[in-house]
Amino acid sequence: MSKFIIRSSVLADALVISRLLPDLGYKATESEVASRLSVLCKREENEVFVVEISGNVVGLCHVQGVPLLASGGYAEVQALVVARSHQRTGLGRALLEQAVSWSREFGYKRVRLRSGLHRDEAHLFYKARGFTKSKPSYAFELMLE
Repeated sequence: MSKFIIRSSVLADALVISRLLPDLGYKATESEVASRLSVLCKREENEVFVVEISGNVVGLCHVQGVPLLASGGYAEVQALVVARSHQRTGLGRALLEQAVSWSREFGYKRVRLRSGLHRDEAHLFYKARGFTKSKPSYAFELMLE
């Protein structure tokens, strides 16, 4: 594997991030991603890491702290994706390890993530990283627009 670096994202990454999102099943324009990044960058308990090889961003991981009243809260990986051409090279593992490290720095004792039922390979990846299935639940959503 080529040498890589992991760094915090910047607004200039918006275009390449918009090109990675379809691999997660989401679509967003460069301007939509830039707008979202600008909001996230202002919120302390959010971090978007990108992984670069030879100056090219080939993956990302968004982690968010979720402080709670009823418990000690947790950090949640909101997005993790590596370009198809660079999958199975250790970059996803490195990004996930970065998110776990960030979570520890913020004092969280748990890291959570959600993965679609159809993502069998992703489930195997997460299990191999030490994640276990927690209480099953449904996600409920109310659209405000």
